[in-house]
Amino acid sequence: MNNRKFELIPGVENCAGEMKVAFPIEEYQNRLTRTRMLMEKEGIDLIYATAPESMNYITGYDVVWHRVNSPAAWFDTMAAGTAIHVDYDDFIHYDLPDEEGVLKLTSISRNTRLFYDTPAEMYGKSYIVTTEDENFKQLMVKNLKDEGWVRDGMTVGLEFGSYRPNYVVFSQLKEVFESVGCRVVDATHIIRKVRGIKSPLELEYIEKANLLCDVGMNAIYEALRPGITELEIVGEYTRAQSEAGSEAPAIVNMVRSGPSRAWCFHIPASRRKIMIGDPVGVDLSGVYNRYHSNQCRYFSVGEPPKEFKEKYAVNKEIISIVSSIIKPNMLVSDFLKELQKFYESENLWGKQYWIGGYELGIAYPPDWVGAYTFDIYDDIDDMETRFVPGTVTNFETGFGCIDTLMFKESDAYVLGKTTRDLMIK
Repeated sequence: MNNRKFELIPGVENCAGEMKVAFPIEEYQNRLTRTRMLMEKEGIDLIYATAPESMNYITGYDVVWHRVNSPAAWFDTMAAGTAIHVDYDDFIHYDLPDEEGVLKLTSISRNTRLFYDTPAEMYGKSYIVTTEDENFKQLMVKNLKDEGWVRDGMTVGLEFGSYRPNYVVFSQLKEVFESVGCRVVDATHIIRKVRGIKSPLELEYIEKANLLCDVGMNAIYEALRPGITELEIVGEYTRAQSEAGSEAPAIVNMVRSGPSRAWCFHIPASRRKIMIGDPVGVDLSGVYNRYHSNQCRYFSVGEPPKEFKEKYAVNKEIISIVSSIIKPNMLVSDFLKELQKFYESENLWGKQYWIGGYELGIAYPPDWVGAYTFDIYDDIDDMETRFVPGTVTNFETGFGCIDTLMFKESDAYVLGKTTRDLMIK
């Protein structure tokens, strides 16, 4: 008689027909493998990932509330996250029973550990419960130690550069890992670096997200009229994008209008009514499976002031120049040097706002800005980075127009189809 043990996974039928992950299992496995390869290179034994974007990237986990600004009583459970070990080709995800259903429906996690902070049943089941002697973080580290994933002398990476969890919880996480003999380092850059190079399917999702930008811009033009408010414009493009399949963007309500607000790039949409002659700027993203693509365009109800019209008119030629310059594996420094020559030749240099861009990809509120940026005001001669295939960034002209740049194996693209001319209604 042998000692075979057979265990069935309970509740599998609850997911039938409703589970949705954005990528094939093999793509998630490759992401995990590339992360572990970089961990090995940098001497990190385990990463405990807490950034929403990192958890989504590795596991598919897609939840709308990450307890980022929770009451102090809930700080402990803000430490929910995904453990990645350099020696194992799977991950362990730690969370609350509240998110058990979300994990089953949106993630590929086969190894989920749930700890509850309330000594009561939930969903008709009992869970491991935190106590005064063992909080969520301590239970998590103890479990990792029992699994052989944590031991004395190993190096543990935390995403200290993430907005989640807060400083208090990060400090406590660090202390708990150190209490069992681990050396704790900042590993913010590890998963971000792997995320920076997009797969073909990720690029496809961003292209779809950009089409959703065009849908939003068209809805704005159709709805624009004297008396409409900035907030109503938000409602119009949100409705149109949602109907076309766009998810909620990580930054919302960037509409500004009128002579004093039009160039206030990060002011929120207000109840201000649009009047005849008002320029109207809208900065939005389309979102597909959490992947963002960014556009900013300007409109006007009737003829705007001559000065504004002339200032904005340069955008069409700038984007045309950008489109002709960019190519795969191009040095970012070469791109910026070419661009500066054009600005100087057209007597635009010094009249602009910011010229540069940043990575686009997976994003959760409150920010869609990615892990790296390029900037024409930096020391260009020191830049050695390249626009390698799989890179996606936005590009900001300095004169109010923003587009998304995509670099593939054989070509590079400015994605937006919406005109860069001032759209006068």
